[in-house]
Amino acid sequence: MADRSVFGRSFGALFQDDTTAGRSPGPLLRVASEAPIPGPQIAAERGGKQRVVIISGYHDYRTRKRASIHQIADGLVTAGFDVAFISTRFSLLSKLTGDSRLILRDKANTMELCNGVKCLLWRTLVHPFSSQVSLVQSLTGYAYGFYSELPNRDFDQLVREADYVLVESGTAAVYLRRIRRLNSRGKIIYYAADRLETINAHPFIRGRLAEDQPLIDHFSLRATQLKADFPYAAGRMYKAGFGINESEFAAIGPSPYSPDEKVAVSVGSMLFDPSVFELAAATFPKLQFHVIGAGAGFDAPPNVHIHPEMPFERTLPFVKHASIGIAAYAPVAGAEYLAESSLKLAQFEYFGLPSICPDFAVGSSPSRIGYEPGDEASIKSAISRALSMVGQVESRSFDSWEGVALQVIEPERYAATLLG
Repeated sequence: MADRSVFGRSFGALFQDDTTAGRSPGPLLRVASEAPIPGPQIAAERGGKQRVVIISGYHDYRTRKRASIHQIADGLVTAGFDVAFISTRFSLLSKLTGDSRLILRDKANTMELCNGVKCLLWRTLVHPFSSQVSLVQSLTGYAYGFYSELPNRDFDQLVREADYVLVESGTAAVYLRRIRRLNSRGKIIYYAADRLETINAHPFIRGRLAEDQPLIDHFSLRATQLKADFPYAAGRMYKAGFGINESEFAAIGPSPYSPDEKVAVSVGSMLFDPSVFELAAATFPKLQFHVIGAGAGFDAPPNVHIHPEMPFERTLPFVKHASIGIAAYAPVAGAEYLAESSLKLAQFEYFGLPSICPDFAVGSSPSRIGYEPGDEASIKSAISRALSMVGQVESRSFDSWEGVALQVIEPERYAATLLG
């Protein structure tokens, strides 16, 4: 244990960013206090808005990329909450992975108000990560505990004053014990947007979550298939639905495509599988494939148009005016929960688009056509079937994101589905 402690302190010294260190009092390696800190007064006592802090190890509220956690933040603002969004796991190493938050690097370690949300991107010199190299994986595992206790006054102040702390699945789970130590009265919610194995979270995070799960008031799951991941959470698991803010979709604008052309659209980078387009594009030379924000380029025929990541609102005309949608998920273990949690598939349904996706993501939706990943004949058949359904799919209606957000933080009060 002594050797592990020494390693943690030595390796942990690398984490602290110079600007973070400058803004934090005391020694460079000082960690959050072990002493209990009184929790906040509830909103009713202080006569103000209730405060929600969202912590994510992958997203920043201000990025072009939009996930359900961004929509929940907006929904909470609309519902009248004071919302803060803390983004962690960001450092010089983020340059190596093409992190979507790199555009915000100069704004790191300072608070900024954006659309009513207080934003904090916590940048350190380096951060622990998951690796395919067993030795590196073992060494970084020692570092997560130290990383979770690096000093940050803004982080601590926001958490200390919160009525609710929403912890997104992934690296943010390492902060659970720090959150409860800082805030004895606030409600802690674990927002299971993804399965930890599917997003390649480090085993340390999975172990820490299991250890600290008694600190969590309830679990909000994006898919019922995730229920088996939390055998210790009986009576605390609720289903988080999908939302649509119709005002965002009311004035989308004209089609970005040429008149009368057939178009297949793909949006997003999660588990992106370029082989779908490499196998299908040549077979459908008159079908134009538009790939938005995939995170990487790839060799493909000229009827595949690759677009960089763009703001959410700019993607909407591409989706609305497409003929079919493509959710090109790579086949990884445990990804079947995407049948319920995929935002892109839900948006295709909202616009009444037939879509293709791997068999594991079809679920019960009649507008989705499944294919076997890597099987050229299966992919071609799915596209042909989807094209035959153009104009025949009824639009699906959804709750507002405000309604979904309220179910996430207060599931008992707003009639969220209890999963067990």
